[in-house]
Amino acid sequence: MRQLGMYLLASTILAVASPAFAQEAAPSASQPEEVVVTAQKRAETVQQVPVAITALNSAMLEQRGITDPAGLQFAVPSMQVGKLIGATAITIRGVGLNQGAPGVAVHVDGVYQPRPSMGDLLQIDLERVEVLRGPQGTLYGRNANGGVVNFITKGPTDKYEGYILGSYQNYNEGRVQGMVNLPFNDAVKMRVVLDWNKRGDGFVKNIIPGGQDVDKSETFSGRVKFAFELAPNLHLDLSSTFLHQNGPSQYFVLHNPPTAQAVALNPILATATYSFKPWQTTANDPINTRRNFSMTAGTLTWDLGDVSLKSISGLTFLRDNSVADDDGISVSLFPVTRDYYSKTFSQEFNVAAHLDRADIVTGLYYLNDDLRHTLDYNMVNGVAASTPRGLPPGSHLTFRIPRYQTEVKAAFADVTVKATDRLSLIAGVRYSEETQSQTQTNTVTFGTGGPVIPTCPTRTNDVKFTSTTPRFGARYEFTDDINAYVTYSKGFKAGGFNQYSCNNQFNPEKLTSYEGGIKTRLFDRTVTLNLSAFYYNYDNLQISQVVGLTRIITNAAAARVKGAEVDAAWRPDDHWSINGNVSLLDATYESFSNADGLAPQLGVQVLNGHTLNQSPKVSSNFGIGYRTSPTGIGTFSFRSDVSQRSTIYFREFNGPLDLQNPYALLSASVTWESPDETYRVRLFGTNLTNKAYIAQMDSSDNFGARFVTWGSPRQYGVEFRAKF
Repeated sequence: MRQLGMYLLASTILAVASPAFAQEAAPSASQPEEVVVTAQKRAETVQQVPVAITALNSAMLEQRGITDPAGLQFAVPSMQVGKLIGATAITIRGVGLNQGAPGVAVHVDGVYQPRPSMGDLLQIDLERVEVLRGPQGTLYGRNANGGVVNFITKGPTDKYEGYILGSYQNYNEGRVQGMVNLPFNDAVKMRVVLDWNKRGDGFVKNIIPGGQDVDKSETFSGRVKFAFELAPNLHLDLSSTFLHQNGPSQYFVLHNPPTAQAVALNPILATATYSFKPWQTTANDPINTRRNFSMTAGTLTWDLGDVSLKSISGLTFLRDNSVADDDGISVSLFPVTRDYYSKTFSQEFNVAAHLDRADIVTGLYYLNDDLRHTLDYNMVNGVAASTPRGLPPGSHLTFRIPRYQTEVKAAFADVTVKATDRLSLIAGVRYSEETQSQTQTNTVTFGTGGPVIPTCPTRTNDVKFTSTTPRFGARYEFTDDINAYVTYSKGFKAGGFNQYSCNNQFNPEKLTSYEGGIKTRLFDRTVTLNLSAFYYNYDNLQISQVVGLTRIITNAAAARVKGAEVDAAWRPDDHWSINGNVSLLDATYESFSNADGLAPQLGVQVLNGHTLNQSPKVSSNFGIGYRTSPTGIGTFSFRSDVSQRSTIYFREFNGPLDLQNPYALLSASVTWESPDETYRVRLFGTNLTNKAYIAQMDSSDNFGARFVTWGSPRQYGVEFRAKF
């Protein structure tokens, strides 16, 4: 932490003493924009919220070319995002998804998205994105241990307007998006947006002659959103969203040769063709995913002045049908078929009251989630290692979850009281009850047409979890532009049953957070400088490992996370904008022992002191933009961003092949806008140095190797937008 202290001291000295800041008061246009957020279920600016939060409005997202959560990690402190086999793994400060349930809660227009694959499905026509760092157990509840990502979509406006957008970039990737806004009258408005995107050439090339390239897909999505003024103080928002996606978007590739033990048990591995180069595969079996998603949401708001009543309802459906090469090599070891269906209904009622000396939010929450899943491995060539008897060619391993029902009931309250004109005291609590009922049946078929033997006869497993997650804190305003906060809070991530192992339960994970921060607007508000420091006690954290062909989630006893973040923005004048953030993180297992399936000869290893997955010790994001004054031919904008990460471990064993070495990514863009702001052309490039970096990693002892997905390679292209 000595580095941290020196860095914070240097930042403070620079902010106070640098001649660059000693200038006359700048006009308001040169001040960094204050984004109004609803992170605490009431409207506040980022600087008012006593939480470490990053908010990006639609203009910021467009300027930085952020179109999915993977792009957010290069703008938000302490955030890591990677995809593996269809799951979008989001971690914040080392806490999040480890191939189980999400550990960072994702909401779209206030509706919780329970599946890891839902995190990147709805990001079109956004008003803003809010990323809250740290446990949000009081206002958001389950599975918000790492934080919360709120996607807020644009609603209908009072103007007849629209736009058409088209783009093309290398890898034969094209996009067409259109929006129309129709205010029928003062009481009824509608906004419709449609989006088509297709990447024709995969990022990952198959070096097998005639082999299938992967990491590509075609997606068609859209949203219709209505706004109804039912009465002068009664407002209803209704939206319906859909998405259809098709293509070999879900994949992984091997990262190291199979171990000698794996080859001895499965000699066919010795005959395979391998490639461990970035963005290459030798998969020989078909890979394809058909994904269908829909969400219907409604928000009813009754504004009574100082009191507001709100109802948020959501119904989501997700269906994934996929075939995959689950060995990633040129022999048919584990071709697999997955069928995945979920239906989720959620309902929240909350009341927000602004009294003379207090702000109060209280409410009730309900969620009913129905998951069904079938996983079938076709052992074309048989597998020697799966059972003591082995599996002859033509065998099948089938895992069925005909029903996994989850029901959540919760009540919450959060109060901020102004003890004095400068001092506010914060207190909140959430109580939740969660019941889960899982029906499962697993079978093995020995050989083509052979007997079907239950490895887990049909059974139903039931469990109930309860949690109480409080928050206490204080906020002090030194001036209108400088305030500090301290908070104590708890988070809870539900436990459950492993889907591919018979009656195998894992426990909830719990997190206790101590956090303090300072938020400042300096030098006539041309500079925003926010600092936060935190310490986590992290108990029963859920980790996973593929054993044989089944993923097993287990619990590590304890971990500790401590760190600090600096987030700054500077608008020296109307032309320049500079932003940056730096995160220092020390996240380690404190009490954990586990056996590595890739090195069974080492037995159970004591992993105390090892670095948590997805927890780089240093990460940073910096951007600089310049916008010219308007001219007769229009306005030009230039922007460049660079993101840096120190070593990232993806497995708890912290071996030399379990990591991504330090790397940096560079992107840039040039934008022209017509004098009347009707037309816009943007030239852009991402990962300009074509840096190969691992986005996500896992392992399997069945073929004795790690498997990974790679981050996107260099892309460059042009985007055209016309408004009407």
